[in-house]
Amino acid sequence: MHGNELNTVDTAAYRSPMLRWPALAKLFLIISLLVLNIASPSVWMSVFSGVIGFFLFLYASSLRPPSLMVKLFVYAQIFIIIGTFIFTIVTPGTSVFVLNLYLFKITITDAGISFALLLYARATAALFLMFSFALSTPIPYLANALKRLRLPDVFVEMTILIYRYTFLLIESAERMHLAAECKFGYSSYKKSMRTTARLAVGVFMRSLDTAEKGQITLQCRNYNGNFISLSEHEEHSSVPSVVCLLIACAGIIFFFALRMGMI
Repeated sequence: MHGNELNTVDTAAYRSPMLRWPALAKLFLIISLLVLNIASPSVWMSVFSGVIGFFLFLYASSLRPPSLMVKLFVYAQIFIIIGTFIFTIVTPGTSVFVLNLYLFKITITDAGISFALLLYARATAALFLMFSFALSTPIPYLANALKRLRLPDVFVEMTILIYRYTFLLIESAERMHLAAECKFGYSSYKKSMRTTARLAVGVFMRSLDTAEKGQITLQCRNYNGNFISLSEHEEHSSVPSVVCLLIACAGIIFFFALRMGMI
């Protein structure tokens, strides 16, 4: 990752074809599909949400997603695959495959495979949905949408600050990691463990220092607990809102069709 990844994501969001879609409509669509994705015990609901999220992701990025999003997706997939594989082992059920090792054996069950597939589909669908929203909605648009929902100002404030300072901490960690590599801090296993521990402490201390400096900066600018940003462009077409509503309704119909055994 590079220090300008925040600008890269913001630039992609401002250039997205979905930028002029009402932020509230997009938020309603994403939350609706996420809730249906989690609430349904059927993997087909997750597949439905994942397909919608995948095409929204491609459309929001104009088929050119930022490298940061691709990296985050790959990293998330690695953790998801490892986690779902563990459930294939620990979930009781009929044995499907047994792997005999020297000290123990790994038994994969049919119930574990079914649950792992459901969990993988849910997590992947959620990734596509959230990434599509992130690539189409800049943080000022999201803040205005949250304010229109009458959410507490402190919640909106924390959302903005977490989004902004996450990238600053990533940049600091990257610089410290590069400095450690230049000093051969990872030349051996023992040095790698010591360097990693120091890096974690350094990032933590840097985060406290950044937070303190940020607080002083806000106070110097007469910050009163409310972030002021430019209003979202108001010349919206009703078509995107209708599209979001239709997709959400289709998801709800599909959800109940699965629950009633009609599909």
